[in-house]
Amino acid sequence: MASAVKRDGRAVVTTCGGCYADCAFAARVEDGRVVAELPVVGHPCVTRALCARGRHRLAMPFDERDRIVHPMRRRADGSGFDAISWDEAFSEIAARLGGIVDEHGARALGMTLGVPSFDRYWGYRLMHALGSPNVYGADGACEVSRLTGWEHSLGYSPASDLAHTDCIMYLGRSIVDSSTMGAVDALNDARRRGAKIIVVDPRRSGSAALADRWLRVRPGCDLALLLGIAHVLIAEDLYDHEFVTRYTTGFDELAQAASAWTPEWAESMCDVPAAEIVATARDLAAAAPAAVVDAGFHGGIGIAYANSTQTARAICLVDVLLGCIGHAGGALNPPTPLALGDLDPARFATPPVPRGPKLGSERYPLVDPVRGLCTTIGQSILAGDLRGLIVYASNPGAGYGNVQAWLSILQQLDLLVTIDILWSETARVSDFVLPDVTYLEADRGVGTVVGANDARVFYRNAVLPVQHDDTRPGREIFAGLAQACGVGEYFQFTSDDLAAAQVAPFGINLDELKERGWADTGVALPSRTGEPAIPLDGGKIALASDVWERAGLGRVPNWIAPMVEPGPGMFRLISGNRPFESHTSRRLAAQGAAEAGSDLDAVQMNVDAAAHMGIADGEIVELVSDMGRDRVRVETTPYLHPACIFTSAAPGGRSLGSDAGGAQGLGVGPLDHTPLRWDPLTGAALTQENAVRVEKIAAREDNNE
Repeated sequence: MASAVKRDGRAVVTTCGGCYADCAFAARVEDGRVVAELPVVGHPCVTRALCARGRHRLAMPFDERDRIVHPMRRRADGSGFDAISWDEAFSEIAARLGGIVDEHGARALGMTLGVPSFDRYWGYRLMHALGSPNVYGADGACEVSRLTGWEHSLGYSPASDLAHTDCIMYLGRSIVDSSTMGAVDALNDARRRGAKIIVVDPRRSGSAALADRWLRVRPGCDLALLLGIAHVLIAEDLYDHEFVTRYTTGFDELAQAASAWTPEWAESMCDVPAAEIVATARDLAAAAPAAVVDAGFHGGIGIAYANSTQTARAICLVDVLLGCIGHAGGALNPPTPLALGDLDPARFATPPVPRGPKLGSERYPLVDPVRGLCTTIGQSILAGDLRGLIVYASNPGAGYGNVQAWLSILQQLDLLVTIDILWSETARVSDFVLPDVTYLEADRGVGTVVGANDARVFYRNAVLPVQHDDTRPGREIFAGLAQACGVGEYFQFTSDDLAAAQVAPFGINLDELKERGWADTGVALPSRTGEPAIPLDGGKIALASDVWERAGLGRVPNWIAPMVEPGPGMFRLISGNRPFESHTSRRLAAQGAAEAGSDLDAVQMNVDAAAHMGIADGEIVELVSDMGRDRVRVETTPYLHPACIFTSAAPGGRSLGSDAGGAQGLGVGPLDHTPLRWDPLTGAALTQENAVRVEKIAAREDNNE
């Protein structure tokens, strides 16, 4: 029997909470499960289907495995947790927060937020009320190096105009393997239009499989490929002279340096044949300015290598030479965000924003303190500057760097509180664990389209009542903590009060917005093409930059090698996105992997490299480094650079613990063999600066005998 969650006979329109994409669907409940109906025509986040990750999130409210259902307090002897009441939790946490403030000051408190932290407004408000500026977002764990490279080269990281491009090149980014179904559709539409797709990746990703050209680059060497392309564009006079003259400085100095970046030199660094480098440069130039090297995202350049920031500089350089910035089919100007309203301070007391700098910002002055710095929390803990941390919808113990190292650091805090839905590595070492609800069990408020010009707003409606009586939405948890800390006067508003204030500037009725699921604000937004936006001092792009010279990267983006170069018989352990992945939960990733027929216990290895070592497809081997040993199943493939091993982006067998006999589960996580380091420029985790060797188990056991 179907019991639909309806308003006037229609299913509730909401958006998926599986990632940042907010894919829209109409929800109804049938036989104790949530059914998603798509597409929701007219919605700003319309999509034809949910990805595997989104589909499996529909069952989360009913899944008891690893679910946190009561407030939990760690026992004094560390042997486990006991359930406590909410009043006990709020009172005890507040007392310990107050003790830290009294002894070390409010700046010794911090909060870090994950992507699905929907009630972050309340989190920011709590930290401000306590006097701390230390609220960190997830970008620092995903793409801070890339963002910093773009921020100081162009002033922002541009989106690609995939809908109108004639040629696009992606580095380490696979749209086909993403969780954003609309982007997959846009890529397929571009192919049908005849746009040329070029993918640079050590593995043949989903996007590489449908690309016109796949460049199998050596891991960590995308920078050399870009420099080789820049050389061809300049040496063959294929660059946009007018754009360079009008919008840049330092071209002569750049051109002199570029003379050394020959395709042959680039091939020696990145293993892409010189002829392919030349052909790629010519293809881009032939389509310019409706051509673009995509600015990137996470993948192989976000935070992976010591040269990731320099790689972002080089992408910007090639796009400048193509003259594509601000041009249709090229790199789009920044979106014009809708300015939502806020609570009226005359009606609702508002805490002052702390004036002091966020911890980590002095150490990394080039990094945007709003978007970056979350991985630097570890340094602040080790320095004794950060003493208390609230983790909301995030898992730094598994997502900010090497797991063992991070868990050790987190346990040095005077207080660690985790607010989450499921038990995680971070939750298990916390002092208190507070149970959140899933995105389907509470309204998540007003949203705007991220990364695009769109004058519509939408509302994230609840689909279900709260399924576990002792769980609460994040906003109620923050309000309860605030009351216990003596700053409850800043939380005398409801979620509807906030939502109504946010849409008030547009004359939108909140009840009508909830009913329909979205509304048009009527705001006229400017085009993202035309005169290029260059929000830098002087309004020009410095191809030879004093900023980068002072930062130690050189005036022009010369070659910088990865920090770690695996020696003979060693491999670089890399990972990449797949549409079912969860970066911080192996169990959630396993659900999608099973549906896709993918094996999370396995790693991919180049077939020739495996044959050279006598390793057969399906054989179980050990990956070994100074960081330990992990047993994995090998899948051999010709579609992977022989210098690397590819693993899932989800945590490995270590995250499952050991069985009764002490055996560890199969599988390796992408950070299990990456030593804990902080990039000296951005604080990034340098997630693929590692080296592992592959050992046949039989051979090792024979040697032991």
